[in-house]
Amino acid sequence: MATEENYLKKLERNNQEFQLLGILLQYPEKIDEVADTLETKHFLDPQAQLIYEILLNQFQRDNQISRTKLFLKLKKDGVIKNPEETIERLTSGFNTVDELLPTIELIKKNYQKQLLIKAARRIEELALNTDLDIGDYQARAQELIFEATNETADLEKHIYTMEEALMKSFEAYVDRKYNQADVGLRTGFISLDNLIGGFKKGHLNVIAASTSMGKTAFAINIAKNVLKRNIPVAIISLEMDAQEIVDRMIIQEAGVNGWKYNQGETSEEEDKRISKALDNLHELPLVISDERGLNVAQIRARLRKFKAQLGELGMVIIDYLQMIQLPEEQFSNTARAVGQVVLQLRNLASELEVPIILISQISRSFTSRQDKRPVLSDLRDSGNIEEIADGVIFLYRHAHTSAAAREKAEEEGTVNDTEVIIAKQRTGQTGSVKLYFEDEYVRFVDPALNWTGFSPLLTAIKITQRKNLRKS
Repeated sequence: MATEENYLKKLERNNQEFQLLGILLQYPEKIDEVADTLETKHFLDPQAQLIYEILLNQFQRDNQISRTKLFLKLKKDGVIKNPEETIERLTSGFNTVDELLPTIELIKKNYQKQLLIKAARRIEELALNTDLDIGDYQARAQELIFEATNETADLEKHIYTMEEALMKSFEAYVDRKYNQADVGLRTGFISLDNLIGGFKKGHLNVIAASTSMGKTAFAINIAKNVLKRNIPVAIISLEMDAQEIVDRMIIQEAGVNGWKYNQGETSEEEDKRISKALDNLHELPLVISDERGLNVAQIRARLRKFKAQLGELGMVIIDYLQMIQLPEEQFSNTARAVGQVVLQLRNLASELEVPIILISQISRSFTSRQDKRPVLSDLRDSGNIEEIADGVIFLYRHAHTSAAAREKAEEEGTVNDTEVIIAKQRTGQTGSVKLYFEDEYVRFVDPALNWTGFSPLLTAIKITQRKNLRKS
């Protein structure tokens, strides 16, 4: 408390805010330049803040500012004692226009310092007056510091001339053309990668479907494909524990029956494949958090820690949206609270410069439609996901929509055909591709690529064999 009071007293002595207001009254044509940089909140002195707000309102209304109108407004409202002395204070000195930019920088710096001081005070109050465990305290402290530093970063605007924007765009194009730029993180499914171009850094991508469509299995499959290229992956699992996730990777990698693996009934030959899978997986750069009930602040804290541990992150998977703890004060409006969670996760992807894959359920509204393929509107009950996310991918398995659909799919040998629908893609194409889900191995196969050890011909043979087996 004393620290902040001393700092504010020091600001009064420095008087940069009134100096800026004095420059504006002497050079009123500079108001648009200042208005583009400073907001009312950046002034710490209440009187200076009030005067700047009046000047901004004049500028917005009249496209200019007036010393006389400022005086009349102050006198009429009576919020400042002795408005004559205030105007005299602002106009009696002489400041050159060259002092404008340095004064703006000082005001911004003072505002940034105040934000950090307030964050430090709130962290101290948390430590003294709350009963948080150390993990929650650390997460909340990091969130407070992030909020302070993030707002100061927002003060810097990104404004480009046509020449600057063209040069930036051309440099990125040349890098892509000669394979010197990251054009997107490849999923390992060539059909999907050809359509979306991979997941981009800083983007939030949602994988959504109804229950039993294989959302988590699909995400784990992608994670394993990425890890096999020695790219670090972090998984925030709010439902499955770490052992279950790794078990699925082992089953996928070894190509053994998942039920037999879980029951400990694998054969000697399958045990050899499992042993080889363990050798293939054990050095891959994967880190998993499997604690349930985390909020966004805790997720952010863990991902920052993981990035520090691994040196970098190539991809993050969060499983799943509906299991993230919402702020208690927002429970009365769940859709809005979920929307805020999604927005914070998108900002987190940008902050960490990593693609985040967010798994989500969809509403049951599709059950009343004749065509049950999911569409963006099926996400609306979960808070504007379709507007905030950079990409939305749906999984659709027609055989799982009804008993009649399954019976027909069994006759046609298409029970495990999966349609991957790219419903939204900010930097790529939309459309759909077909994958095949191998139930016993809990993995997806791309018919366009010999990715899992089966050629398209062998995959077709396996489908035919299963179809004949069902008929028998």
